[in-house]
Amino acid sequence: MFRKVIVISVAMSLILTGCWDRQELNDQAIILGWGMDLMEDGEYLATANLVLPLASKSGGQQGGEQGGRSGFMTESAYGKNNRDAEQNMQRKLSRVLFPGHRRNIFIGEKLAEQGVFSILDEYGRSPMVRPRANIFVVRKGTAQEAMSLAYQLETNPAIAVQKIQEKSGAPISRSLLDFFISANGTGCGIMPALTILQPEVNIGKKSKNDSPPQTTLGIYGAAVFNSQLKLAGYLKYDEYWVRLWIANKLALRSFTTIINSVDADKPGGAASDALSGASRGKTVSVSVDTFKSQITPIFRGDQPSFRIQLEGKGFIEENNSPLNLSKPANVKKVEARMNQYLEEKIRRVVTKVQKDFKCDIFGLGDTIHRRHPYRWKKLAADWETIFPDMELDITVKLNLTGTGLTGESLLPTREGGEK
Repeated sequence: MFRKVIVISVAMSLILTGCWDRQELNDQAIILGWGMDLMEDGEYLATANLVLPLASKSGGQQGGEQGGRSGFMTESAYGKNNRDAEQNMQRKLSRVLFPGHRRNIFIGEKLAEQGVFSILDEYGRSPMVRPRANIFVVRKGTAQEAMSLAYQLETNPAIAVQKIQEKSGAPISRSLLDFFISANGTGCGIMPALTILQPEVNIGKKSKNDSPPQTTLGIYGAAVFNSQLKLAGYLKYDEYWVRLWIANKLALRSFTTIINSVDADKPGGAASDALSGASRGKTVSVSVDTFKSQITPIFRGDQPSFRIQLEGKGFIEENNSPLNLSKPANVKKVEARMNQYLEEKIRRVVTKVQKDFKCDIFGLGDTIHRRHPYRWKKLAADWETIFPDMELDITVKLNLTGTGLTGESLLPTREGGEK
């Protein structure tokens, strides 16, 4: 019996290999952010944003610090590509780099201009890269600059940019996956763009406890890539939402437009007045939290065009105009003016993308591919030349469901408006 136990024990030890390749948490350097820059000599500079676990145990946090110690560290290394730079970086670290928690990837502007195809292969091939990671272009800067900047509200700047993106109404944990899908569809791509923002007004510290505005990270908009996966240009923060709405990915957004005194007499008024800001100061702001987009391809012979219907629901958050919003007719006037304003704004952005970038970042080609695959076979090869001159019929229908806690404006009783 004793011999049987010994034999079984030996056999089990040979069959059950156990966790022979395990790595203890204390032996890992967890990467939250990864950045790549292109240097003058053609070599890449990789930057890693690493979690400092000892700092996370300390109580209290301020200015990206925990218990008086920064909650992150950055490390850099040169290399011929991602993997080579990671290996060169490893020789400076006492722990094994672990990219499994890498949430955000930063790309310097110079690398984006030269083309990102050379570094994106690893992100789609390596099982250690999360496909649902965020990827950003640093406008007029490098990835290293952006990743080295401490962010006051968060312990790690790599987490801060993800949260900023979410609060701006854009989807998170999708931009890398969306870029791959778009680049393999119509050939173009789009990524959120960051920028390093200086304080609007510099105010010096008068005491050690003062906290004046500091240099920080912010969302600039989006970087558009052409079919060569080279940077074609940017959409600004006030333009990026157009692409998100058309692509059915916009979660929330506030819009502000001019309401002239003419709106008190007739609905709408002149859209050019509102768009030019001629009567600046008489404004209405609307918060929209429900967006819907319907794209319908239309064919005249073999020539495609599109009807794009955009809908939304929201409520009025601020009224500095003479309109008395306790009257339903005046709410309709705001709806009419807001629809005019949004349609004009969206047409401007769409025209910019068609004429300046010549890149289908709205997924129009993918719509034809899904609904009319046989027609797409004929169009796909020439889509780059068809898209810039494509006829688009865009309509906006915004439904205002509330005016807030008060109806009347403070303005009428002081400037002779409606009471």
